[in-house]
Amino acid sequence: MTRASALEAAARSSPSVESSSELTPPPTEDRRLSDSNQAWLGKIVDGRYKVLEVIGRGGMGVVYRVEHLRMGKIAAMKVLHRDLATEPDVIARFEREAAAISKLHHPHTVQVFDFGTAGTALYLIMEYVRGVDLSKMIQRDGPLPWSRAAPLLAQVCSALQEAHELGIVHRDLKPENILITRTAGGRDYAKVLDFGLAKLEQRQAPSTMTDKQQIVGTPYFMSPEQIRGDDVDARSDIYSFGAMMFELLTGQHLFQGSTAVGVLTKHLTTEPDAPSNRAPRMGIDPRVDHLCSRAVAKDPGARWQTAAELAEAIEEVYAETVEHGTSPGRAAASRALGRRGFHISPDEHVETDLRLRRSDIDAFERGLRRRRWVSVLILGVVLLGAAGSVAWFATREAPPLRNESEPNNDSAHANRIAAGTEVTGFIGRRQSPQDGDRDVFVVPWPSGEKRVVTVKVTGLPNLDINLTVTDGDGAHGGDADDGRIGEGEILHRRSIDGPLVISVGESVPKGSMPIENVSDPYTLTVTEEKLAGETEPNNSDADANALEPTAELRGYLDTHSDVDELRWTGPDGTFNVIVRADGLPLAWRLGDDKLRTPGSAKVKLAHGDIIRLERTDKSSTGSLPSRDTMWSVVVMP
Repeated sequence: MTRASALEAAARSSPSVESSSELTPPPTEDRRLSDSNQAWLGKIVDGRYKVLEVIGRGGMGVVYRVEHLRMGKIAAMKVLHRDLATEPDVIARFEREAAAISKLHHPHTVQVFDFGTAGTALYLIMEYVRGVDLSKMIQRDGPLPWSRAAPLLAQVCSALQEAHELGIVHRDLKPENILITRTAGGRDYAKVLDFGLAKLEQRQAPSTMTDKQQIVGTPYFMSPEQIRGDDVDARSDIYSFGAMMFELLTGQHLFQGSTAVGVLTKHLTTEPDAPSNRAPRMGIDPRVDHLCSRAVAKDPGARWQTAAELAEAIEEVYAETVEHGTSPGRAAASRALGRRGFHISPDEHVETDLRLRRSDIDAFERGLRRRRWVSVLILGVVLLGAAGSVAWFATREAPPLRNESEPNNDSAHANRIAAGTEVTGFIGRRQSPQDGDRDVFVVPWPSGEKRVVTVKVTGLPNLDINLTVTDGDGAHGGDADDGRIGEGEILHRRSIDGPLVISVGESVPKGSMPIENVSDPYTLTVTEEKLAGETEPNNSDADANALEPTAELRGYLDTHSDVDELRWTGPDGTFNVIVRADGLPLAWRLGDDKLRTPGSAKVKLAHGDIIRLERTDKSSTGSLPSRDTMWSVVVMP
């Protein structure tokens, strides 16, 4: 195949180019109100989302505003084009890609909460963001001065870095996929859209030269390796970022041509202009030219190698240019860029209580996973807290059990046990062909007495065990199902109030029959923690543990998804943050800034800032080592 024919094939396969490959302006008529689009209005999707109105249309599909019926909160739903749902391998790829991008939680990423199929369509439930895309912003305002562009570019870099660390390449980074909103404090706030979705345009992995022409991306922003059909990595996104940066600073495409083939050819063969040459009136500094030129180097090895490296370079150039003459240093530049961890203070928060957030959906999904039996546990706890119930438990002549006594598969028949005493139990006779044995235990502490407890259950050789705890008001619980077959579960340092109810059971794969094991016992231990340390839950800003000057705080990351947040209670200033992990696969970040490895780091802290700890081995499958390994954090002057 000749280069021309290959480029024509590439142009035809691009989701943003018409089949004629002419780069004509998009039609001006509003295509959102077609009959097929309106047919979705009023529908209930997956029993949860009511479709309210059409709010946009793009190369991948139509976007609707929807309401989560159970929570009454607003989200966006992207319905992908029908032809993407006609082939089993495309559906499988969609599920893999959607599952991957749903793990992205960076505040500068449009977050994906849910996905699935509705009839013959594939859909994604996403964060609802009011704003304008960067392309329209450039059309409206013209090229942006460096002082305004730099914060937006740094924000996009931070979102890219998180995705790249998780192995996700955007593949179609362009101004149309960057939404710009405004905070209550008046700052531009960037949100990156559609991570990984362009890959769905590929019907199968390329195996021949012809297949490799079926590439994805937008001609104005495609890297040379993407055009050639080579494998791409994070550096391809860096190239697209550079082309987008060029357009943001100049108001013009990096390369222009009358056809898509012409533009693609220039990406392969032509050296780009410096932004300052293309837009001399913008007063673009040579150091800014260098940032852009290195990003769009044709050889991936000559580019910035990571988004974090590029973000740091943007910050340095910003400090040297915008703040020139005031000598503020990098810390002041970070504040000007909004890079105090990219944390939005309460008076600047861009979300409202009416919009669906990850914390809402996480809480809802946890409830769904436990809906078959947690309601029974909570009901039992409420009964335990009723007048006379606790007294009855406390005055019974029979001592707390050391060995499980069946039946004990609900709160009404819970075995009374004591903290500090090892209890032996069996996952024995199944309750039904679908439901395995479940053992419920209670430590009958009075309501109103707060405690911090660790609950641990050992594993069984032939089944996957799970563990759930809840307390008197049902608000301070948790569940663990992170071990594999033969491994136990543990929940460290849970804050509870009143009676503690514990459930031990089997995680049964779909389509399988529960296992009965009457010969191998597990052991259950409840330990009341007396020493200071973290208290769970602490995975949100609202529940963050207080971090005081010079006082070491210690804790655990004991599930795949566990995140520990610490709130700085000291004064504003520069401090030495010391994070120790002792072999625990851990990374930390200040607010939502770049991930850092354990060790010592000099950082600028403001009162109320959040330090976030998370596991680096976040895979939802496989063994989870080091659950008993503690982290520690101390902040020194």
